[in-house]
Amino acid sequence: MKSEASFKGSSNNICYNTHAREELQKTSIISTDTLNTQFALGAYMGASGSEVSQGGNPNERPYRQEIRAEQLNIALNNLPTTLIASILISVSGSIVLDIESGYSWIPWWLAAVIGTSVLRGIWLLVIRHKSVTVRNTERCLLQLRLLAFLAGVPWACMPLLQIGHIETLSGAITAFLMAGISAGALIQSMTLADQGILFFTPILLATAGTFFAQGNLACGVIGANTLLLLTMMVLQARRGSARFCNGEEARLSSLALAKTINDSNRKLDYLANHDSLTGLYNRAAFNAELFARSGNGPAKGAGLALAIVDLDNFKLVNDTRGHLVGDKVLIEAATRISHACQPTEFIARLGGDEFAIIIGSTDYEQRAEALCELVVAEMERPFATDGTPFEIGASIGLALFPQDADELSQLFAAADIALYAAKGKGKHRVSRFDADLRVKLERSQRIEAEIGDALAEGRLHVVFQGQHNLITGAVIGHETLIRWTHPELGAISPAEILAAVRNADMGDRLTEFVARQACRLLRALTKVGDATSTVAINISPVEFLTGNPVGILLDTINLLGIRPDRFEVEITEDTIQDLKGVNAELNRLMSFGVKIAIDDFGAGHSSLVKLASLSFGKLKIDRSLISGIDSRERNAQLVSTLISFGERLKFQVLAEGVETAQEAETLRRLGCAQVQGFHYSRPMPARDVLARTREETTRANHLRHVS
Repeated sequence: MKSEASFKGSSNNICYNTHAREELQKTSIISTDTLNTQFALGAYMGASGSEVSQGGNPNERPYRQEIRAEQLNIALNNLPTTLIASILISVSGSIVLDIESGYSWIPWWLAAVIGTSVLRGIWLLVIRHKSVTVRNTERCLLQLRLLAFLAGVPWACMPLLQIGHIETLSGAITAFLMAGISAGALIQSMTLADQGILFFTPILLATAGTFFAQGNLACGVIGANTLLLLTMMVLQARRGSARFCNGEEARLSSLALAKTINDSNRKLDYLANHDSLTGLYNRAAFNAELFARSGNGPAKGAGLALAIVDLDNFKLVNDTRGHLVGDKVLIEAATRISHACQPTEFIARLGGDEFAIIIGSTDYEQRAEALCELVVAEMERPFATDGTPFEIGASIGLALFPQDADELSQLFAAADIALYAAKGKGKHRVSRFDADLRVKLERSQRIEAEIGDALAEGRLHVVFQGQHNLITGAVIGHETLIRWTHPELGAISPAEILAAVRNADMGDRLTEFVARQACRLLRALTKVGDATSTVAINISPVEFLTGNPVGILLDTINLLGIRPDRFEVEITEDTIQDLKGVNAELNRLMSFGVKIAIDDFGAGHSSLVKLASLSFGKLKIDRSLISGIDSRERNAQLVSTLISFGERLKFQVLAEGVETAQEAETLRRLGCAQVQGFHYSRPMPARDVLARTREETTRANHLRHVS
């Protein structure tokens, strides 16, 4: 039973391979987005630092174009109010001055102020008539500044026209008007300093100059205060503009950061639920889909079919043609499966060369059977990803809900057992879950349910099979094997035990249990006179990748005071298919002094090239090559090659499963030095191993005494 996903979520749409690869290509932007995120954060923090950046070059600001465009937009929106206020103030000021002094130039001055205001209004209408995308922001801002300066010139003429008469009431009115219009310009230019500064600077300079020209102390003080006012207004305008820019910078940075995070989350979510190679949904998404269908959603209780597809000869392709070709085969297989399926059918790559299809249509039973046959036929077509056609084929296990499982969580186990049945029947076929397979499923479920208690209560037992010197027959080592005899189910095979332990996520517990038994035997052997033989335990590839077997082994060896060189770890040849994942752990063991052996070599498709790339001390030839070796010349040649290979690369070769004297003699003739099998010894408990060792030690001591 595979564990269910801990999160909800489902999708009924198939992710076709072509679309998926396009999505994956987009995910290459993630690294750039990450940089943008960091930049946005930095910009935000810099902006939130208030006015630190005021003295910097505005052209170096992040988002400069966006900020300038916003400044223009605000200035354009404020301009109508500015123009109306300018006209009203100029008209009211002209009336008051005319009543007080009757200057002849007042109508002309009023016409100039109104004229410049009208000009600015016309310019505003023209700019607003243009599309935002067509506007040249910098050009518009330059024109805005020039018009502001032009509008300030008539206002600056008013005090200059009163030189020599500034101490009159009309002069006081003029000074009041100049200060008021300048203050209004300052308020309107808090987002764009240059516009206001260019407007009120000529006005206040002209006002100060007029007072200075009067030539007395009082007017001079007023002129100086006017210059001080001008300075303060310029600084305030620049501070206001800088604060606006910093605020806009922070706002835009925050928006960019939020967008970047959303985009990255979307891409990460895609990667979290899709296989990076084929673009199909991955195991996590598959588990979530089953979980969702078994929940309270609209799909709850609906009938469906589950097909597990496994490529038959993929491992051979990977080993003989390389992983690059293997990846192309997986992509092509995913494409063929996708094309065979309908858009409503859920497809996932579970890992390796295994795929899953969920069929949930109203006629799911008939559809599932037809689809499985179609997929098998599609996989029968030759693959030619490297230019040379080769055959792959596929086996499929099919299970239906609710016919074959009471709950959807049990459906995968049913389909998985059906898949193994298809493999056992000769591959390249579909196997439907049936009554016989139900017995196997119920057996495996019961074993899995009870494995934890059996391990805790000591119902699992460890036995040891001797490894012998072929010439002398002396014991040189012991392999640790696990046994469990169930009171109702009978003998539970090691394969069933390991499958239950793996599905129940108890790999580390089993490793610790077996390692302690192995180390206790080594301590006991030392006490009865055997200080050289080794004890080996088996570690599967899954344990290396999902648990902490190395840490457990090293802790146990240290705790029980065992010499590391007497402890041996046997790994299957499947492990060396993923050296990237386990190589660091194997090196950690070897650096500590623990020996490494390759177990069951010849049962898979590992190449000698891969063996040469891995440091290990022993190669155990699988029983499949040893059985009948005395009459099978091809096997004898293969074994002879491996023995020669071992001599050159300085590793030991041990033949497993030696059961007859003829096999032993053939191996002796081929130069094999180490053997293991029923012909020499059967697995036995530790007490029997110790008893035999005592006898051999006593016999050896007696012979030395006699000699």
